[in-house]
Amino acid sequence: MNEPIWLKEVKCPACNAVFNTPRVRPSALKVKASEPDFHKVYEDLNPLLYAVTVCPECNYGARNDDFDDKTLEYHPEIVKLAGAIKDSKKNINFQQVKELDVETAVRKHLLAITFAKHYKPEDPLTIAGLYMHISWMYREMGDKDKDIEYIKLALEYYVKTFEKGTHIPEKIGVPGIMYLAGELNRMLGNYNDAVLWFSRVVKYDQISNFPNIEHLARDAWEKITEEKHKKE
Repeated sequence: MNEPIWLKEVKCPACNAVFNTPRVRPSALKVKASEPDFHKVYEDLNPLLYAVTVCPECNYGARNDDFDDKTLEYHPEIVKLAGAIKDSKKNINFQQVKELDVETAVRKHLLAITFAKHYKPEDPLTIAGLYMHISWMYREMGDKDKDIEYIKLALEYYVKTFEKGTHIPEKIGVPGIMYLAGELNRMLGNYNDAVLWFSRVVKYDQISNFPNIEHLARDAWEKITEEKHKKE
C-alpha cells in the first residue's frame, strides 16, 4: 500500500539544485467539511502543510505546481533574489522530512509569498491564495487572531485580483473573486463592504454560468441580515 506522504525528487528552477521534497498523494485525502471561504477540512492529513516547495539551497519557494512547472527564463528578478540568498548563506534550512508541522508550513508559505511579490508582473491571486492557506492552517489550530490577520492580507490581494482582472480561474470566474472579497469582509465584520461585493455578484451579467457562486453569495447576504438582527 502506498504511503500518503512521499518524497519527490525535484530540481529548483532558480538555482538548479536537486533535492527531495514531501508531497501528498491525492488518493489519501478525504474531505470531512467545507467552509464558505472555500476552506476544506480533511480527515487525518492536512495537505496545506505540504502545498509549498522550498529549495534548501537558495530558499526559492512556490506552490508545488508552480515549482514543478514554471520556468524562470523570463523572470531574472527571481533568479537574482534566489542567487543573493544562496550567496549570503543565510537561507532557512528545512529538513526534507515527511512529517511537517504548521509553523514550518507557515514559514514555507511566507517564503513563497516573498518570491511571488517579486514577480513582474505580480500575480495577486497567487499571493491571496497563499495567505488564505496560512489563515486556514491557523484556523484549524484554533488561533483566531492569526486567522483574522491573514484573512485581511488575503482580502487585500483578492481585491487586487479583481481590479487587475488577470489569472482568474475559469471554475469560479470573476464572480468567484467578488464573492470571496464579500465573504472575507463578512468574516471580518465589514458588513457594508460585504453587501456591496455580494450585490456585484448577483448583478453580474453572466452569473447564470456560475450558479454555485450565486447561491453562496445570496446565502452569505442572508447571514449578514441575520447577524444584524441579532445585534439589534
